[in-house]
Amino acid sequence: MLDAMTQLDLVTQQTALALLRLRGETAGQALAVQLLRRWDDLDDEQRTTFFTFLLTDLGPDPAAIDGAIERYREDSNPQHMLELSEAAESQRQPLFRALNTAPGGIAALLEMRTALLARRRTHPELGPVEHDLSHLLRSWFNRGFLHLEQLDWTTPAHVLEKLIEYEAVHEIRGWDDLRRRLAPDRRSFGFFHPALPGEPVIFVEVALTNGMASSIQDVIDAPNPDGPPEDADAAIFYSITNCQTGLRGISFGSFLIKQVTERLAGEMPGLTTFATLSPIPGFAGWLEGEDPDADTTDRDLMERRCAQYLLGARRGQLPLDPVARFHLRNGARVDRINWQGDISAKGMKESHGLLVNYRYSGEDLLGNHDALVQDGVVIASPDVLALAGDTIDTSLVADSPTRVAP
Repeated sequence: MLDAMTQLDLVTQQTALALLRLRGETAGQALAVQLLRRWDDLDDEQRTTFFTFLLTDLGPDPAAIDGAIERYREDSNPQHMLELSEAAESQRQPLFRALNTAPGGIAALLEMRTALLARRRTHPELGPVEHDLSHLLRSWFNRGFLHLEQLDWTTPAHVLEKLIEYEAVHEIRGWDDLRRRLAPDRRSFGFFHPALPGEPVIFVEVALTNGMASSIQDVIDAPNPDGPPEDADAAIFYSITNCQTGLRGISFGSFLIKQVTERLAGEMPGLTTFATLSPIPGFAGWLEGEDPDADTTDRDLMERRCAQYLLGARRGQLPLDPVARFHLRNGARVDRINWQGDISAKGMKESHGLLVNYRYSGEDLLGNHDALVQDGVVIASPDVLALAGDTIDTSLVADSPTRVAP
């Protein structure tokens, strides 16, 4: 007699197979609801068993692929190419599509991808299952389905609670801190998806300042203003937080920055500078490997070392630092390194307290992006280039895209 765990595994698999047979029919949605309920009941080990079932039993049909390949070899017309493409699609994808039709389906699928991502190291064989689900999520969460909302003190409390919960860059220290971040000299925006009401997909926090901010303490602990800023000439993006772990690797940040920049420029013509105040999460680890005896209290040394890291440390031809990689691929430039920009415990651990400004200049964004992606060239201000000195290969840096050698 089967034990309860095995019975639940088998019933879950049988429900999935039945859903594939009935997808598109009225009974199919009821089965999708049943399968999601069974998913909720599975423990961690059973979820691995379920993913293994999706891998082994719901992959592409080898016989169908062989037949499609043979027909295409005999006659490489567009119809046979289409048949080959359809044969190569796994049965997991229509199953995921069917689950998406159930109430709460998209949230459950995001939870499934989160669980798959957590198994990358322990169960690398499940990669094809994660790939299929990621492929569909990229389609369902494309820019056309997302809508931008400004978040302020009139935003429903359950949404504001999500900001406190999800903030990953600079912890929101309760409701008073959140109120300060929503004050007249601040702006917060989020992307939302219709299938996740009240759940931000990603949000950004912006400070409206006079001049480019150099310290996160000065930003988040500044006194509350009496009204909107009259002399602000800079919009400083100081926190960008992806809220859904299941969407990791599916980037929305570049779209968000672009749309928020356009909106702020339209509302406040006096804004002439758009820049970030960004962490440098890989710097301390890199420095430990490169120069373990470095005096981390020596400002000049640390600024030079940080410039060398941001401009010279690479993963392939792209920057090693993940935040630098994100902003520089979006077309920003490394503009300024800030000593004691973040003296919190997190900031000291990650980067010995240093922060960096990445400047976004509309006329240079495409050129900066192309210089990096096509030629591996990081665009930086003359000041940052001077800090790095001759320790950096000069063919990999420039002060503007027009100065990149052809």
